[in-house]
Amino acid sequence: MSLLEVKGIKKVYKARFGGTSVEALKNVSFTVEEGEYVAIMGESGSGKTTLLNILAALDKPTEGSVILDGRDFGAIKDKEAARFRRDNLGYVFQEFNLLDTFSLEDNIYLPLVLAGRSPYEMKYKLAEIAGNLGIEKLLKKYPYEVSGGQKQRAAVARALITNPSIILADEPTGALDSKSSDELLSLFTGVNKMGQTILMVTHSAKAASTASRVLFIKDGVVFHQIYKGELTNQQMYQKISDTLTLLAQGGDR
Repeated sequence: MSLLEVKGIKKVYKARFGGTSVEALKNVSFTVEEGEYVAIMGESGSGKTTLLNILAALDKPTEGSVILDGRDFGAIKDKEAARFRRDNLGYVFQEFNLLDTFSLEDNIYLPLVLAGRSPYEMKYKLAEIAGNLGIEKLLKKYPYEVSGGQKQRAAVARALITNPSIILADEPTGALDSKSSDELLSLFTGVNKMGQTILMVTHSAKAASTASRVLFIKDGVVFHQIYKGELTNQQMYQKISDTLTLLAQGGDR
């Protein structure tokens, strides 16, 4: 059984006062295997953000289902949703979403504090993750004292510290310079090689070229997908670029 199963997702936003409804997602279906690294791409308005919100259990589909590790999102009660997200999902955002009044250490600890974990467990987990991500010497600093790339490393550490089933990344390189972007993508590749499942929404062909599979969303459906296989990052980049050109021209699969 796949780790993540997305089945026939449809999302319709009904306009207020009897206006025209908007169908953001029409019939989206795909699966993600445990340990896979998947990127989702598409033009603005294609439904990527809507899909990510549904996968993050922040929104509910009009039709269809999302099943993570055998758990149907539709069966999760509203009062349980926050705990479910905290225990099963890790998030990496474009704008980092770090609290400036907390040190990097305390920002990373936050999901475990909310879960009521012991100080010993928190320190043990942080020591291992900080070492892997190379941020041991930054932990006492505050977000405004470090670079964008360092902030994003802290955000990745926060996402990893709960041992999530899957990491959801929303344009994780969008606020970074090219050097920091390369470092983050290398970090994602390393984390994935250690077995972490990652699903990333991105506009960047370069970012997507590091994934093992790329899904393309167009007009609310999965238009096409590319498997990396034995391709190099450069070869994958070219295939992605060709597909994006086809999308922009309104071509078929």
